[in-house]
Amino acid sequence: MSKLYGLIPAAGKGTRVRPYSATIPKSMLEINGDPNLQRNIELMRDQMDITDIIIVIGYCGEVIKNFLGDGSRLGVRIHYIENNHLDKGLAWSIYLAHQLIDDYCCIVLSDECYIDSNHRAVIETPYRSSFATCFIKEVDDTALIKKNYSVEINNGCIQQLIEKPQYVDNDILGCGTFIVSPEIFPLLRESFAASPDDYVEFLTFLDELCRQGKHFIPFWLTGSYVNINDRDSLWQANYHDRSQDFPGITKSLLIYSEGSEESICFTIQRYKKLTTLDSIFLLVAYENSIADKAKSLGVEIITCPRGIDLYGEKLRYAIDQMTSDIVILTEADYAFPARDIDKLLAYLPEVDLVAGTRTTRQLMEQGVDLEGLVRLANIAIAKLIELLWWRHDGRLSDVGCTFRAFWLNSYKKAAGNCTAVGPEFSAEMIIAFLEQRMRVLEIPVNYRNVSRALNARYRNRTTFIRFVQLVIKKRFFHKS
Repeated sequence: MSKLYGLIPAAGKGTRVRPYSATIPKSMLEINGDPNLQRNIELMRDQMDITDIIIVIGYCGEVIKNFLGDGSRLGVRIHYIENNHLDKGLAWSIYLAHQLIDDYCCIVLSDECYIDSNHRAVIETPYRSSFATCFIKEVDDTALIKKNYSVEINNGCIQQLIEKPQYVDNDILGCGTFIVSPEIFPLLRESFAASPDDYVEFLTFLDELCRQGKHFIPFWLTGSYVNINDRDSLWQANYHDRSQDFPGITKSLLIYSEGSEESICFTIQRYKKLTTLDSIFLLVAYENSIADKAKSLGVEIITCPRGIDLYGEKLRYAIDQMTSDIVILTEADYAFPARDIDKLLAYLPEVDLVAGTRTTRQLMEQGVDLEGLVRLANIAIAKLIELLWWRHDGRLSDVGCTFRAFWLNSYKKAAGNCTAVGPEFSAEMIIAFLEQRMRVLEIPVNYRNVSRALNARYRNRTTFIRFVQLVIKKRFFHKS
């Protein structure tokens, strides 16, 4: 069987995705923990049996080379070509690969994200009987077609390709995967030689070849597809990838305790009724009076070493022990009802961290002590963070709430900026997620006035000062 090469042009600056691409190429933006470039390499390897992949690098190219190396870690051979003329665009990056390709190649644009697609089926098609195969997909939203390109098909052959069409006549979206004959390279050379401004628009170039009689055929894609060209499309790709396997994602509940909560058995029994949890952990200090009772109920105990006794350092120690995909934090006095865990989980396919907010009066039990100055202090700190990190899209009202759920791989990206040992860790975690340009969402949760051990230790003026000091330090004196 003849060889099929892989070609990924990844030289562009990705200006529309700024500030996410300020220090890395757009292709290295992560989808559910993995750079999209790596995902496309794995797509070629697993779905199309491609083992030799040419990556054309330019902007921040060393980031790509340092991460991928020679490809052996991923079971492929990666060859790099550098594009020193980014102003010549995509077509020039593709043309540069001619020096390493002497057979049909599959081009996958580096900002294309495919989830649960049928790329495997294309290798069973007679793609070698055509000059080019264009991957296409039926969509409901014509706006997607206007952002990419439209395709006209007649008798099973492509008749026309229109880049970013003003008007759309069908529901066919042109995607950024092509299988092309090696004949394309001398034709690209001729097109550049004839161009008065030394620039060739790749889709226009393909359309001209199609009109001249070159044989183009379509391949119909299934699954989810996202062209990552702005912030919203990046989040959309994360949503599609996370949601497809969400029922099978592992979820652990981590219960924070001060070690003296008399109601711990009641708390554990209530949370154990949830079928959505794969495991429950109880976090206790070295000296405590509840570990034995909790262990008898079948939960796993995380005991902090002697000397690790404050809220933040205990949670950091415990989260470092977690291995599940999702971690949910709660408190040992059952301040947050079990039914609200499903509320947190409902939003996690779309965001990196869902935090509860106790500032919605309708959801607070009558007589709770989160009123007056305490409530105002919580809101004030949250609004200060919201103001100082305004461009990071955090809309906050209660950064001191323990009750939250997050993706563990997202936390690991932010963990280097989480160093607080006291209760201010809860705010620091949110700041760290925001600074990594991750998506944080607050939702109202039910709150009961029962966290006596935790409140007695941390609900005071000193805690408020610690929160304010942390915020000022992170914003004005800390380089993330």
